Amino acid sequence: MSNYYAFDFDGVICNSAGESGITAWRAAHALWPERIDVTPSADFTERFPRLRPVIETGHENVAVVALVVNGHSDEDILSNFPTLRDELLAAGNFDAMSMRRAFGAARDAWLHDDEDSWLAAQNAYPGIVEAINTLDAPLCIITTKEDRFTRKLVARFGMRVDADRIYALESFEGGGKRSVLAKLAGEFPGHRLHFFEDRLATLQTLRGTSLAQLYLVDWGYNTAPERAQAASIDSIEVLSTERFLAIINAARVPCNRFESPRRQARQHCCGLKNEESPCTG
Repeated sequence: MSNYYAFDFDGVICNSAGESGITAWRAAHALWPERIDVTPSADFTERFPRLRPVIETGHENVAVVALVVNGHSDEDILSNFPTLRDELLAAGNFDAMSMRRAFGAARDAWLHDDEDSWLAAQNAYPGIVEAINTLDAPLCIITTKEDRFTRKLVARFGMRVDADRIYALESFEGGGKRSVLAKLAGEFPGHRLHFFEDRLATLQTLRGTSLAQLYLVDWGYNTAPERAQAASIDSIEVLSTERFLAIINAARVPCNRFESPRRQARQHCCGLKNEESPCTG
């Protein structure tokens, strides 16, 4: 069976926490200038990377700023973010779209005024793009990042992906990443889909669908408890960078017997070390 590879962007390919935090603070200042200063506080800058795992879409970065300024602890935000976010929206007379517009406008302004510093505020995780670029198989990006920003970074990182295979926020809003995977499954019926994601909550929505082999990357925006929880789920494999690179390297060697350890715990073929089970595909 042939393979198809689908990658989330932020937290799998791109480390964007630094840029997202600054952009979110500027957006929050635009929405609440009487309460939030122009320059991010040192407290927020130090805490934001720890809080990044709660965020799924851009406007939620802005919500995190407001919650930090309102005095919520990291533990409270990490444990109760959906409730706190919804309470914030209800109390502040702002809806998610207002936050999304403010976040996009702040990012556009930064990109327009100083593109070099915007690009420098985020980077590709070491070795990930280089490995993906060795694949001789169809692949795509599925991300809740807005399209124009995703494409700018894909070009900067030198990632080889067809332009029409970048599924950004605008292309599936309302249907979620699951809708893109369902579309791909229908378009490539003879392929096994592999989906690499850094948010456990996203992968949990795909459990039991048989749409794709699911992977949670451990270098992305997730917490130790989430990784432990994912490790207990048969349909999800938690990946270190080394294991990710081994899977990608395996895909470069023709083999129709490649399975994840969940499905084939003692048989690692296609270049994975296993002397007892050589690849004969």
